[in-house]
Amino acid sequence: MTMPMPAAPFQAAMVPGFQPVAMAIQVPMSMGPMPAIQHMQPTQAMAFQQAVLVPVAALPAMSAVSMCASMAPTAPALSSTPSSECLDLDHSFSRSTTEGTESELSDLDGASGRVWDLSQRPTGCRQVQRLLDGISDVERLSLAMELRGRISVAARSACANYVLQKLIQVLRPQACQFIIDEIMEEPEEVAMLAKHQYACRILQRLLENCQAQQMEGIIRLLLQDALQLVRHNYGTFVLQAVLVYGTESQRHALGEILLGMSMGALGNDENATQVLQKALLHAPQKVALAQRMVPQFVQLARGRHSHQTVLAALQLLPHQEADKAIKLLSHKVQKLWASRYGRLVVKSIPSLHQKCEGITRREAASA
Repeated sequence: MTMPMPAAPFQAAMVPGFQPVAMAIQVPMSMGPMPAIQHMQPTQAMAFQQAVLVPVAALPAMSAVSMCASMAPTAPALSSTPSSECLDLDHSFSRSTTEGTESELSDLDGASGRVWDLSQRPTGCRQVQRLLDGISDVERLSLAMELRGRISVAARSACANYVLQKLIQVLRPQACQFIIDEIMEEPEEVAMLAKHQYACRILQRLLENCQAQQMEGIIRLLLQDALQLVRHNYGTFVLQAVLVYGTESQRHALGEILLGMSMGALGNDENATQVLQKALLHAPQKVALAQRMVPQFVQLARGRHSHQTVLAALQLLPHQEADKAIKLLSHKVQKLWASRYGRLVVKSIPSLHQKCEGITRREAASA
């Protein structure tokens, strides 16, 4: 009786640097069914033992690595541990990528002369910011002066703008004068910075941290372009900062500009309505602005930002005018109730909220 010889399974050889290779010794199919050894000729039996039985019997005592070497004699010998050359390469790479960046700014000497280069890289700009928190005013000014002549470029940089913001926050207002002077060298640059995704933050930090007399020139140029900035995605934040941190006369000037604009046009622009909301808090003409907004209340009440402007304006209006404004809203109360933000306005006014109790948004929208 003859039967095929089963394959001899082995664990995968775990060779460093290579994928595991599952190995098994199996008699080639071309040999056909394996004959019983007792039926073989003496010379055939001896050859069979040498070719098959002896290697298979010795397999359990062989290691996975030696098995690879015996089955693939042409492959180079592999070591189970990395060579000392590999270890040296790994360690030198680690030192150059970690120690060289993390410890290079442990003190002022590590940053001196390199502020601009470091500020342009994500890791470097964070390290400079951390360093600025732990040094003296004189040392901060010394580092800040390395950005002289590069203020406009740094303000527009995705990384360096954070270093510039940090400098404005930690330096004394008088020490920031060189930043203001450099921006003012090209007057048209002020509006361009206000419209920039990163540079608008620099103007906001200057307005927050510098003295009013230092910012007079920049604010004057901003007001000249207020008609465009009020609707701009980034310029709107700069004008809001003017209303919050500007002088009374500067707030009055911006309030007059807003009064001269069409409330209908402003109401259609979410950026402009955010400026209006700040104006209702800080502009001397806050009551006049609220009165000008009343005809646009229904439109404004349904906007993401402008609905808050309606609530702020209602608080500023005289009692009789506020009642008229609420009556105007009541004519469209169901449309407001069906609106995501108009619903918030209705809930804030008890007399309007009572009219909508028990009405779903779907019912209000179909009415």
